[in-house]
Amino acid sequence: MMIDTHCHIQFNSYKDDYEEVIKRCTEKGMILNCVGSQIDTSRRAVEYAEKYENIYATIGLHPVHLFSSEVDEEETKFKTREEKFDYEEYKKLAEHPKVIGIGECGLELFHLPKDANKDEILAKQKEGFLLQYKLAQELALPMVIHVRDAYDEMVEFLTVIARRSTADEAIPSQNGIATPRSGEVRNDICGVVHCYSGNWAQASKFIDLGLYLGFTGILTYPTRKTNPKPTEDLVEVVKNCPIERILIETDAPYLAPQKYRGQRCEPWMVEEVAVKIAEIKGISVEEVREQTVKNALKLFKKLDIWHFHTCPQANLKIPLTKEGFFSKICAFFNKQYSRSIWLFYLLIPRIVNICYLVCALLVILVLQLLFQLFFL
Repeated sequence: MMIDTHCHIQFNSYKDDYEEVIKRCTEKGMILNCVGSQIDTSRRAVEYAEKYENIYATIGLHPVHLFSSEVDEEETKFKTREEKFDYEEYKKLAEHPKVIGIGECGLELFHLPKDANKDEILAKQKEGFLLQYKLAQELALPMVIHVRDAYDEMVEFLTVIARRSTADEAIPSQNGIATPRSGEVRNDICGVVHCYSGNWAQASKFIDLGLYLGFTGILTYPTRKTNPKPTEDLVEVVKNCPIERILIETDAPYLAPQKYRGQRCEPWMVEEVAVKIAEIKGISVEEVREQTVKNALKLFKKLDIWHFHTCPQANLKIPLTKEGFFSKICAFFNKQYSRSIWLFYLLIPRIVNICYLVCALLVILVLQLLFQLFFL
């Protein structure tokens, strides 16, 4: 079993055959995190998550959709539609029990509108990111972070966000968004830098902030003779990055691994990324698969609860969760009341603890009565 922690199965590239693609993924035991890029694709991601047991959703606004611009990639060409982040609308989507993250959001300096002012672009992207960070904090969800040609800017920005004064005070900015004061640095940025392609110096700073790194098919591409440094840097990152901080992803329909280069990427192709990581780190592919599943479940906690406590047919070869009576209860409630299962899962442990406490108090009371009856 593998988890593609970042794909776009709801994009138009799959509109004619998405059911067949999902079927192929299901047959391979795949779990998919379907990531939105704006409100329409975020809604569609949630719809797919409702329809398919092995699909989960992350919702958010991609930085390229903050402006209208031409996007020309190897796999597709399109014009982005400018959108403003609607906090309440996205919050409604994010409250769905199968929404496991917020994003993808971040900083993008590769695709810029014509005659764009870099400082103005960054300011608007940071504003959009802060709103989504606030939503992630409010709902206790991890962030899926997009960075392209802006790694140094992103490190600096996240470092500022991760700072708090001892009193956790904040300075109101001109746009009304609270900007943390400088002070103690804490690892409170919960999320993943997806499709990582920076160097190790930058990667180590993201890791220090508590973030995971997501790797795609880019890792499998051969080194360019004219410009070998990007590939060499990426290999160095994988070598140095602790396996406990690595996630595997496809970014499908983009970035098909070298074995399938030129084809539309599909989530099951993530296995090629696992193979390459195993090769670079000198470990088995099975170890990479198992550890990246554990990592994904640790980061995307709602995925762990929903899938592995409510789906008896989930076939795990590694003991990630406890099976038993509670799992069977959750499975029953999932079938009957799927939208309330998340709340149910949160309440049951607390109810059980209260029952234990009541029983303990009753035992103490009975013992006290017996003592008074026989010894006083």
